Amino acid sequence: MSERGFIFKVNPLFLLIMLIFTISGLLKTILIAFSLVTLHEFIHLLAARSKGYKIYKIEIFPFGGMAEYRGLLESEPEHEIFVAAAGPLFNLFFAVFLILMQNYSIIPELEIMELIIKYNIYLGIFNFIPALPLDGGRILRAVLVMRNGFIYGSLKAAKIARIISFMAAIIVFGALFFNKANIWFLLIAFFVYSAALKEEKKFIYTLINYLSSRKEKFMNIDIRPVSNQVVKGNIYLKDLITYIVPGKFNIFHIINENLEIEGSINEFQIIDNFFSIKKSDKQIIELIE
Repeated sequence: MSERGFIFKVNPLFLLIMLIFTISGLLKTILIAFSLVTLHEFIHLLAARSKGYKIYKIEIFPFGGMAEYRGLLESEPEHEIFVAAAGPLFNLFFAVFLILMQNYSIIPELEIMELIIKYNIYLGIFNFIPALPLDGGRILRAVLVMRNGFIYGSLKAAKIARIISFMAAIIVFGALFFNKANIWFLLIAFFVYSAALKEEKKFIYTLINYLSSRKEKFMNIDIRPVSNQVVKGNIYLKDLITYIVPGKFNIFHIINENLEIEGSINEFQIIDNFFSIKKSDKQIIELIE
């Protein structure tokens, strides 16, 4: 941990895997994997900092790493896509670069270089799988948030991740039966499923932090695009917050049965009332009467 509170952590399970590989005479392989996973996560860190965000924790797991940062998805989903894509794109470009260097005889075709190329390709492709907490899942979540709002987008991405990992586990289990797959793939599917479930369980805390911090973020911004939406007056406040779009100032225009606008309410009025126990279950029309 640095003086600024940054945490770099190696998961105990990874240390166990490293011990097993060392005993099996595969120390070089696990060291290459560890180095590339660490480099992959630090590329995320650099990408996040280039957009003005801070990664406060990097943890290395047996099947990859995980960088934890706050604010990207909640503020700018486009920045989340940029930061998430930076890691696997780096791995794929690095692999192509090394292949070109070998083809032009700039670097020798050594066994260690082949391993580095192989693991870079593996990391790049694997992390683009659209399942949280993988980078592909983060990209999918950001796209869904832009289209469906923070709540629906986040929950839908977690659900898709669980479906993908569950289906992958079934396929791998069947392949294992016919001796056509490795047990590691089953463990990876289990890891992704567990991580997606964890993301879903902690969502309520993420939501509260997201809603409570929006006003403070908007206070420091001179200009912000507007999202104008039309809603019926009988929609409940607790349901309306699901339509708040990150990165924009949200205004909801309330219409009656004759499609006439009866009033308007902005997102901060909605959020303030949402945190009020007496008003969170009210219909939106009651707030403007």
